[in-house]
Amino acid sequence: MPVYQKTCLIRLYFVTLLPVISTKNYECRMKTSTEYRQQFEELVERAEQEIAEQPAAYKRRLKWLALLGYAVILGLLVLLLVLTGGTVWLALTSSALLLLLFKSKLIFVLAGLVWVLVRSLFVRIRAPKGYELSRAGFPHVWAEVDKLGKELGTPPIHNIILTSEMNAAIAQTPRLGIIGPYKNTLILGLELLFALTTGQARSVLAHELAHLSGDHSKFSGWIYRLRQSWTQVNGAFHASNVWGTGLLRRFLDWYAPYFSGYSYVLARDNEYEADALAGKLTSHDTAASALVAVHVYGELTGQQFWRSLYDQAYTQAQPETAAYTRLQQFYQQFPIHEDEFKRHLRTALTRKTDPADTHPALMERLKALKATGIKPETDTCKAAVWLGEKTVGVIQHFNQQWVSENTAQWLDFHQRAQTARQDVDKLAARDYHALAESEKWQLASLTERFLPARDALPLYQQYAASYPEDTDADLAIGRLLLVRDNADGICHLEKAMCNPALCVYAAEEAWRYYVRQQQPQQAGDWLIRLESAADLLEEARQERADIQGSDTLMAPNALDKAGEELVQELLGTLPQHGKVQEVWLAQKKVRHFQDNPLFVLAVKVGGFVYDEGSLQRALLDATQTQRTVFVVNTASHKKLAKKVMAVGRQIY
Repeated sequence: MPVYQKTCLIRLYFVTLLPVISTKNYECRMKTSTEYRQQFEELVERAEQEIAEQPAAYKRRLKWLALLGYAVILGLLVLLLVLTGGTVWLALTSSALLLLLFKSKLIFVLAGLVWVLVRSLFVRIRAPKGYELSRAGFPHVWAEVDKLGKELGTPPIHNIILTSEMNAAIAQTPRLGIIGPYKNTLILGLELLFALTTGQARSVLAHELAHLSGDHSKFSGWIYRLRQSWTQVNGAFHASNVWGTGLLRRFLDWYAPYFSGYSYVLARDNEYEADALAGKLTSHDTAASALVAVHVYGELTGQQFWRSLYDQAYTQAQPETAAYTRLQQFYQQFPIHEDEFKRHLRTALTRKTDPADTHPALMERLKALKATGIKPETDTCKAAVWLGEKTVGVIQHFNQQWVSENTAQWLDFHQRAQTARQDVDKLAARDYHALAESEKWQLASLTERFLPARDALPLYQQYAASYPEDTDADLAIGRLLLVRDNADGICHLEKAMCNPALCVYAAEEAWRYYVRQQQPQQAGDWLIRLESAADLLEEARQERADIQGSDTLMAPNALDKAGEELVQELLGTLPQHGKVQEVWLAQKKVRHFQDNPLFVLAVKVGGFVYDEGSLQRALLDATQTQRTVFVVNTASHKKLAKKVMAVGRQIY
């Protein structure tokens, strides 16, 4: 459970101010997260009604919506060909027109547009990464896949990779950006192979391959793959952030979620169809037991295995070197965990289908299979046997990978835990009433974070009794009470909500509590409050993300003795820089969290500046502050620097 430190709400960071072009207008009315969610849920609900009342009409509309995406891509291709062909034709047929194109610089405009279109169409979509299972090295895995693929009539699987998760999936990666063709990758999780029997794992494979199957409804399969592709393409565009692709990115921002939402009802039908095919190729009982295992084992393993493993960091300086060896042993000892399995299963069976999830809830899928999923498996052999003679080597690879990924943060946490234990012991040995406010808070927070065997709740309650106005304590108390399923925690979270800096944390804790308690009305109310708080945080982040000439600047607030210390902190080593002549301090006027000021330093530089970018980075590094601060200089940002000097205060 995370521990929230007493700190400012806005994450403090440096921002190198380079020339910024921003179209953001914070005064514009933007849709809230709640409105976006409700709009999406209404779209899904409307699609559900349409397919129930007029299935043919729904599929016809969905078909045209799918073709719209292709039409946009085709239109871009045609435009690209016309621009390229027209330019070449002009160059070959009329030297005068070619000269005009060069003189008017239209040739460069056309070349730039062609380049943008090419980059848009061939945006790189990365293939999933993992431990590759070659056909020669892992014949048993490929034999299972080949056999199922032949029975289902699937296109070829080009690659199989192994990851560490409790998961299996098919990933289709377009080889030439948006326009394909596709490379099919089967993703298998090592934990899945440890947990499931060969029969269950075969059912999971059949389910995933069914999405590519010829036995699957061709239209449904096409829509399933298309939805995944557009989601990948949209993500790739945002990740690449290539200049000039803004228009297509805006289309994808609308099209990808709209297409996903409208096709969600068909996506759920896809899952039922894939389950049915998996049951046909194995048995309905086996398919059901595989669904149950995948739904339950993730949470069970997280609590029973991974948590205890990570808890070793409190006392061990080095991480476990054989994590996946131990995980395999954990699953081989399943009868020991049978009671926990049943408890997690009861929880999983009570969950309802999330409107934003393409996968139906476990209970709905079991009903469709007409099976309970709790019939004992006659085959107890785990699917890891498919790895054959290379099993030990594969496990060793993941052991080493786990050590490599965790060693640095493990050691850091262990050192902090050791220091925290010493601090807690020293504080606990003193008279509690003689401790300062910060020491009392430190005693409670360090106890919770680094001494899990001790109950930190009484310490937070003692602190709150001494400082009832501190809403951080209400957040901590409310959170810990709700973990105990004590509804009194809600009252404390309500008090924490009075502090805008804690609204997101408090609302999320309350929302999760009511979801666990299966109280949808209360969960919905808190979700709206959570979304509202998150929107406010995002607005605050955006107005602190850059600074422009149109922003309102003002003189810094009256600086007392503590303020003078702030000035020295902001100055850092700026005066030692050879080109710095004067430094001026101002504040950007912000609408949110005004008690957390946003500073702007204007630096007057002298002499010749060869590399403005290097100068800017050097000036920013010289401030040596953990506060949010923009640094502008008279070489790179003359107008903005003059504005700071006009309203600000000279501090050097």
